[in-house]
Amino acid sequence: MSDNIHPTVQFSKPNVEPLPVMLAETIRQAILNGKLEPGERLPSEPDFAEQLGVSRTTLRDAVRILISEGALERRRGIGTFVSNKPLINFQEGLESLISTTDMIRLQGYEPGTSESHLETILASESLAEVLNITPGTPVYHFSRTRTANGIPVIQSEEYLPKSILEPGQVFNQSGDWSLYGILKNYSFGINYATCTILPIVADQRLASCLGILKNHSLLLLRQVHYSKENKPVLYCENYHNSAIIEFHLIRR
Repeated sequence: MSDNIHPTVQFSKPNVEPLPVMLAETIRQAILNGKLEPGERLPSEPDFAEQLGVSRTTLRDAVRILISEGALERRRGIGTFVSNKPLINFQEGLESLISTTDMIRLQGYEPGTSESHLETILASESLAEVLNITPGTPVYHFSRTRTANGIPVIQSEEYLPKSILEPGQVFNQSGDWSLYGILKNYSFGINYATCTILPIVADQRLASCLGILKNHSLLLLRQVHYSKENKPVLYCENYHNSAIIEFHLIRR
């Protein structure tokens, strides 16, 4: 069992929810953020209860909740293990050209944004090459942590030339909005995109954004979106929690 679980699975005890429900949520979050890994065996009931500072009865009830959800599984005569089946599971086809918002909604979850930041930057040489613009051209940079049912699943970094959108069309957005959706409504539209997938590990910033451990496995999708005139209009770097999202591709 990973040592980092010891300071992690702790919880306060406000009189809001029954203790087993609160404890189940604490363990559930430890699974989602990678502090408890798929296939990992939990400590013995007495040791785990002592570690968490709860009674064995409370722990037993919490484990029962998580087993019913499929988050944990009990192997007779061996112990209780974290299930290899993710709690939130996206199985998205890469052939689909849809927004992150629509992708989350189509998987049956409520899309949201926990953190967002907009800034204007000057295009570096590498970014200018991707967007086919002159280095130093003003570019919008949108940085957003996308959530599904309130759980961080994707860190999105989006770049587009400032000349493409008017300021009011960027700053007046509220709630969960789709940059891809905004661009689709323009006359130039978005016709297609190229995508490169890279396996990486989270640095400290990405770990903080996604609520996971540093060095947790991520899938980076680098996408360039093109207009009908084959002009690049949007560059995205989307960092997906690989424990939650998997992609498939239909080959013909």
